[in-house]
Amino acid sequence: MRVLRSLGIAALLLCLAACGSRLNQENFDKIHDGMSQKEVREILGDPVDAEGRSFLGLSTGEAVWKDDKTTITVHFLNDKVVSKRMSSTGKKESSQKDKDSG
Repeated sequence: MRVLRSLGIAALLLCLAACGSRLNQENFDKIHDGMSQKEVREILGDPVDAEGRSFLGLSTGEAVWKDDKTTITVHFLNDKVVSKRMSSTGKKESSQKDKDSG
């Protein structure tokens, strides 16, 4: 009985370790222009920082997800993704996708 319990705990810990952070290239690539904030949150979870402004019927916002290795920043216009950026903490490399405004 103890062996089965130990194996169960080990399997659970292995699964949790394999799942890891939601802040990875695969999830970053799932985010595309036109997605709603809700859809992005379903992929990445709740951001660590979010702010927004509204002026003359337009709303803009930025949300940031961060862990010890990765930062993902997403910009929204009227609740839709217009740009995103992913950077690695402690590294100068970054992967960026920005939509030109004109």
